[in-house]
Amino acid sequence: MSRPDRVVYDIVKREAAQRGIPMGQYVADVLAAHVGHPELVRELDKEVLPLAM
Repeated sequence: MSRPDRVVYDIVKREAAQRGIPMGQYVADVLAAHVGHPELVRELDKEVLPLAM
């Protein structure tokens, strides 16, 4: 398994905390949207999900 750079980790941690969801769920939701499966997004508001990555 690979780990993100500390800069990326800190951003993900902050974004998840601001939304009040666990980091793992935040990452899962971002990845689901990124690969074209927004129906699998559980917690994030689909309208404000940053899709341009």
